[in-house]
Amino acid sequence: DMPLMEGDRHLKWVNGFKRTKTLWPEVQRITAEYYQPGRFVTFPSWEWHSSFYGDYCILFPDDRSDLIILKDLSDLKKFALEKKALLIPHHPGYRQGHRGANLDYLDESVSPVLEIYSEHGNAEQPNAPFPYIRHSLGGCWSKNSLQHALASGKRIGVIASTDDHLGYPGAYGEGLAAVWARDLSRESILEAIKKRRTYGVSGDRIRLDFRLNNHYMGEAIPFAREREGTIRVNGWDALDRVEILKNNQVIQRNFPCDRTVYASCWDHPLLLRIEFGWGPWAAMDLPRICDWYFHIKISGGTLLDVYPCFQSGPFSEEKRNLIKNKTAAGCSVQSYTSRSDAFAENPTNAVVLRLSGNSETRISLTVQQPQSYSFEKSLAEFAQHNEVLFTGPFPAESLRIQSLVFSAHYQTEFNFSDRADRGEVHWYYVRVLQKNGQLAWSSPVWVEKS
Repeated sequence: DMPLMEGDRHLKWVNGFKRTKTLWPEVQRITAEYYQPGRFVTFPSWEWHSSFYGDYCILFPDDRSDLIILKDLSDLKKFALEKKALLIPHHPGYRQGHRGANLDYLDESVSPVLEIYSEHGNAEQPNAPFPYIRHSLGGCWSKNSLQHALASGKRIGVIASTDDHLGYPGAYGEGLAAVWARDLSRESILEAIKKRRTYGVSGDRIRLDFRLNNHYMGEAIPFAREREGTIRVNGWDALDRVEILKNNQVIQRNFPCDRTVYASCWDHPLLLRIEFGWGPWAAMDLPRICDWYFHIKISGGTLLDVYPCFQSGPFSEEKRNLIKNKTAAGCSVQSYTSRSDAFAENPTNAVVLRLSGNSETRISLTVQQPQSYSFEKSLAEFAQHNEVLFTGPFPAESLRIQSLVFSAHYQTEFNFSDRADRGEVHWYYVRVLQKNGQLAWSSPVWVEKS
């Protein structure tokens, strides 16, 4: 139901829908070919548009995934139930009637979770970080926020998902869904989503485990006067705060970033983020794509893992973001950056090193592109200050190695207690905010009324 637009601009979508239908057999073939249980999971999926009902993403459990045109949500629900598929409301926060979710028609049996964050913005509540500003449908409408839905009695879990428009799955900063599943398979992941054992992150893949009275996030549990919660968080940057919300109100906060760093912190894995990009600012009207290739060497320590923070823009069929030649002694990074088509006007990419070492461990950086140079510094120095390097004279691209992050700051585990003698249903969920602004939200746990 796309409205007619000046200059036939609506044909962008109309022709896009036709192209999707034409290419659907190829999508099915690729999805089936790349599904490797235990290693890489794919799901056939397509998006259904409606100004009145809101947009839904349909997630199929297997390769028997038809693409059909249905005008009414009741027919879409019937089709999804027949296929044992899930319908996930997409960018719900827009106003109802303008492609936002119509929560009056939400059926939790086929729509157990709500996508509260994507490249569109954050729909936890209307004044949350990352507002709805990138599209033409207005800001987040409070009646279509997660918090309003929960206050209205909806039993829905939480996910995030990119909705990336440049064909870049898992694009950094645009939202990712996380599930607590038994194993890496379609069956287990769908089972976890149906049970609302899910959470969402904005970009950094924050690990979040929240349980109440030994029940997982997403569960509804019988009334209990005494409520004991356990929260475990493992971030990709220093954790600014972890908040416990009860019926949408914060009842407790934990501040890992305020902890003192002791000598024993060197005995645990360390995080070091390398961010690169920048270049000519937009007003200079010097659009360009910068190719990067550099090698990271660790002397006197061990590289445990490398976390990718690669965004979707600029669009390129030829260029790739890759982490290569990974060993215990280092790795290489191949990437490209630009201010043109940069998500959220952030012209950078990054990798996060998870490593073990001590104050004398040295990090060497050998850059081959965009310009050759080398750099070396100790972890003791990075524990005190970050470093900024330039690839040439102004306005050349630059690179920043951020300050070292200790486990005392990037992870936390704590308990909380609450009590209720009687009354209405209570729901609890967790919100995580890192120092770099990245967020995570758990699905709620509901405690039934007495």
